[in-house]
Amino acid sequence: MSHLNKIVLSLVVMSSLTLPQNKPERLSPGDTILFIAPSGYLKQDRMALAKKRLEDRGYVTVQADDIFRAYGYLGGADERRVEEFMAGWTNQNIKAIFPGTGGYGTTRILDQLDYDIIKNNPKVLVGFSDITGLHLAINKMTGLTTFHTPSPMYGLGSEENLSLISDYYFWQAIEANNPNGYTIDVKLFELGESVITLHGGKGKGELIGGNLSLINILMGTPYEIETKGKILFIEDVGEAPYRIDRYFSQLRMAGKFDHLKGAILGKFTRRAKEPPDDDNSFTMMRVLEQYFSNLGIPVIANFPIGHYKYNISFPIGVMAEIDADKQTVRILENPTQ
Repeated sequence: MSHLNKIVLSLVVMSSLTLPQNKPERLSPGDTILFIAPSGYLKQDRMALAKKRLEDRGYVTVQADDIFRAYGYLGGADERRVEEFMAGWTNQNIKAIFPGTGGYGTTRILDQLDYDIIKNNPKVLVGFSDITGLHLAINKMTGLTTFHTPSPMYGLGSEENLSLISDYYFWQAIEANNPNGYTIDVKLFELGESVITLHGGKGKGELIGGNLSLINILMGTPYEIETKGKILFIEDVGEAPYRIDRYFSQLRMAGKFDHLKGAILGKFTRRAKEPPDDDNSFTMMRVLEQYFSNLGIPVIANFPIGHYKYNISFPIGVMAEIDADKQTVRILENPTQ
C-alpha cells in the first residue's frame, strides 16, 4: 500500500470514529440542581417560580450570589459565565445543571470550556434555544448525553407552568428509569393540532439537533454537527421562510442531509411583532417540503419541540426510532444510568 493510500485510509477510519456513549445519572428528589446563566441574563421572578416548583418536587436548588448579573445582553462577562458553568461540573454535590434561559452568548464561550472535566463528571444538562451551542459542543467533544428541554424561565418558571405534554416528557427524560426506552406519541395528549408526515417510513439512529440558527453558526468550527446515520431534529423561532431557506441550503450543500436516518421538524414559530411575509413568499411548510420531502427518509413536521408552549424533551446522543407513518418517536434506550 502506498504512503498516500495509507493516509487516505487513516482519514477514513478517523472520520468514522465516534466517542463512546457517556450518560449522566438520572435525577431523583433530594438531588441538587445548579441554576446558571451561560447565555442571556435571567429574570428573578421566573427563576424564583422555577426554584419553588423544583423544591416542591423534592429537589435542592443552588445558584451563585451574582446569578442575576447582566453584561449587555449577556448573563455576565465571558470569563464569569465560563467560571460558573465549569464550577457545576467540578462540584461533586451537583447532579444537574439547569441554564436559566437561552438568548445569546454560548458561542462566545465554547472554546473556553474544559471538555475533559465535563466528560469525566457526567451530569444532567438541560435547555434549548441558544443552549443548543452547549449541547452540540458537548456531544461532539465528550459523547455525553444532554437534554434538549424547556428551560427554567420558559417552562417551570412560566406562570402557567409546563404544559402537560412538556412536563411528562421532561421528567421521563431525566428522572424516570426506562430500561427499554419509551415512546413519544403526541396524539395521546390531544393538543388540537396535528403532526404532518412529509415522507413515510421508519428509521433508527442517534438523536442530534436543536435550534437551526445555532446549528448553522457552528458550521466550520470544531463543534460542527455530525448527522451521518442520525435522526436530525430542528426548530427555530422568529425566522422568515427565506431565512430558513438560507439555513437549509447551507446544510444541504455541506452534505448534512445526505446520510440521515430521519428528520423531525419543529414548529418554526413566528413572533407577533415580526413584519408580515411578502405576498410572493413561500409558506414555511413549503420550504420544509422543498428540502425534506424527497430525501427518501422518514420525515415529520409541525412537531412540538423548542420555542412553543408544547416543548417535548429529546435526549441528545441516544438511539431512537422515528415512525413517520404513526408520527411517533421511540427512545430505544435509557437516556440516564
